[in-house]
Amino acid sequence: MLDAATIIFSEQGYDGVSIRDLETAAEVQRGLLAYHFDDKETLWKAAADRTFGMLQEEVSSRLEIMQDLPPRERLAALVRFYVRFSARHPEFSRLLTQEARQESWRNDYLVDTYIRDMTRGLRGPVSETLGLSDSDFIHWFYMLAGASATIFSHAPEGRILFGVEPLDDSVVERHAELMVKMLLGAFEK
Repeated sequence: MLDAATIIFSEQGYDGVSIRDLETAAEVQRGLLAYHFDDKETLWKAAADRTFGMLQEEVSSRLEIMQDLPPRERLAALVRFYVRFSARHPEFSRLLTQEARQESWRNDYLVDTYIRDMTRGLRGPVSETLGLSDSDFIHWFYMLAGASATIFSHAPEGRILFGVEPLDDSVVERHAELMVKMLLGAFEK
């Protein structure tokens, strides 16, 4: 149910989805969703928690290794990681995009529960490596968030427009390297 909910919430948004839609997408009997999650809000939170949990788990598993890297290489590794994560989980970016564009309890939940702390954790390595002011960090952050993920969350368009498979390993790796060049090169001290 969580897999189906994550995908449908990320594609249609919370307000565009009914309980019936969620049950149909999950291929479960009517009423089973309410039995496990009480209501749509609880299911949305569980899907968001699971999605961010995957990101946090993958970051945590790399932190010890990254601590041994020089600051610039550590930041480059974080950028590459985020690109690769975005390729494996395009629903992550789609979910963020659905919620970040409007004032809602869901946007507040994501920012207060996950995004604010993640952003603070990223601010240090970016500042140390690139020396960005707080106002420039805002731009850097949204370039990372948007440019890293759009090619993957818009994969059907990329297939039609460019005749490439955006999720192929070679495309993902090239995108990661270009993101490192853009985000680290454009703001070098």
